[in-house]
Parts: sequence; C-alpha cells; structure tokens
Amino acid sequence: MLAGMGLVALAGVILATQDAAIKEMSARHSPIQIAFVRYGWHAVFVAAFLLATGKRGIYRTRILPLHLARAGLLMTASLSMFVAIAHIPLSQATVIQFLSPLVVTLLSVLFLGERIGWRRITALCLGFTGVLVVIGPGLGGADGPTLVWLLPLLSAFGAAGYVLMTRRLSGPEESAPAMALMPVLCFAALLPAQLVFWTPLTPADMAILAALGLSGTLAHVAIQIGMQAAPASILSPFLYSQVITAGLWGAVFFDDPMSAGFFLGTALIIGAGLAIWWIERPRPIP
Repeated sequence: MLAGMGLVALAGVILATQDAAIKEMSARHSPIQIAFVRYGWHAVFVAAFLLATGKRGIYRTRILPLHLARAGLLMTASLSMFVAIAHIPLSQATVIQFLSPLVVTLLSVLFLGERIGWRRITALCLGFTGVLVVIGPGLGGADGPTLVWLLPLLSAFGAAGYVLMTRRLSGPEESAPAMALMPVLCFAALLPAQLVFWTPLTPADMAILAALGLSGTLAHVAIQIGMQAAPASILSPFLYSQVITAGLWGAVFFDDPMSAGFFLGTALIIGAGLAIWWIERPRPIP
C-alpha cells in the first residue's frame, strides 16, 4: 500500500513539473503545437511500454467511437489547461483544475443517474465556492472580467468526462487500446492545425518535448501500477501532490501570487475533494 501511495504522489509531482515546463515553453510556441508534439512522443513511449510488457493488438478495438470521445475530452482538458497556464498563474490554474473529482460526482448524477445526499451536495457547493475565491472578483481581471480564468474550469469538466470514459474502457480487452489509442487519436486530431500554429523547434525544445512525452507516460504508468497496489479510494488524495508542487514551482519560477484568497480557496477545493473521497470510500463489512 505504501508503494501505491508513493507512486501516485510521484505522478502528481511529475504532472505539475510538466505543466511548469509547458508554461515556460508557451512564451515561444503555441499551446496547440506543444500539445501536438507532446502527444506524438507520448504515443511512441506508451506503445513501447505496452509492447515491452507483452501486450499485443494494442490498437485493436471494437468500440472506436468511445475511444474517440475519450480522446476528445482529454484534448479539451489538456488544451484548456495549456492555454490557461500561458496567461494565468500555474498554482491557481492547477487548484481550479482539481475541481474535477467534484465534477465527476456531478456528472455521475446528470448522466449516470446516481443519487447524492446532502453531504455530497455540500461538498460540491464548497468546491465551487473555492473556485470563486481562488479566481477573485471580476473573474481574476484587474480591469474587468478575464474569461481565460474559466479555462481551468473547462479543463476540470474535460478531465472529469475523461475519467468517466476511462471507467467504461477499463475492461481487460480495452485497457491496452485505451492507453495506446488515446495519444495517437489526439496527435491525429491536432495534425491539421499545425498548418496554422507550427513554428520551428530548436533541438533543445524538441528534447524538452520528448522529455514531457516520456514523463507523461511515466506518470500514467505510475498511477496505473499504484492503483493496482491499493484501492483508488485510498490513493486518490495523494494526487494532491500535484497542487502542492504546482504551488512551489509557481512561486519559485514564475513569482505566482500567494494571497489569502488563494490559500482559502485551495483549502475549500481540496477539503471538498477529500470529503467526497471520505464519503465514497468503501466501508468494511461488519
């Protein structure tokens, strides 16, 4: 169990470090180009991992429409976040994005017909209140509303839909195609856009993007292996290491502001997420 906790926490650190690197590169290249190249490397590394572990037929599936929908949701989450962190503080964008566990609960009610009681409703309200506190008055803009602050929220909804789709594709026949097809489909979808957004990459840029593809693969593998070592209900809170790391990198490398509203909103969002985890954790059978 300790190994699983460590792997999930490590994945959070890796993902936050990825976002920091992407924020730095966004000053020179479009987030759409960054996502395109990153997905390409991710496709190479995840295919190599699956083949090395004896998987075969990694692109074979009987339910391609579900994989397409899942890839679309992931692109929505990724691109929204990449564009957001190019313009707003990394730490605040990451905190808002971590509303996704609450959004999963909300979407499960709307689309899966699940019922929630007053405790889950209270947690949802606290979480969305935390988002408003982190953003601040006027949607974060000193001179008026800045709609870019809504992009991390859109990312949270995309990530939540991606999680729900992943649950649908978690069976033994679809788990390998789910890992292998996702970056390939995202890469293919973003290919036409490169006619507009492509700019020359230096060898250093290509090396960084290759490292992002590799580290993204490692993060997903760490989560997958970690989830096999202990129940997801126990390990989920350890992914909040991404929030802590994003706050650290934001303060050190980007001089992100750390206001009282940021800490209060972060506490509300994380507290609401932990409350959902506590409510939904499996109970021992008496």
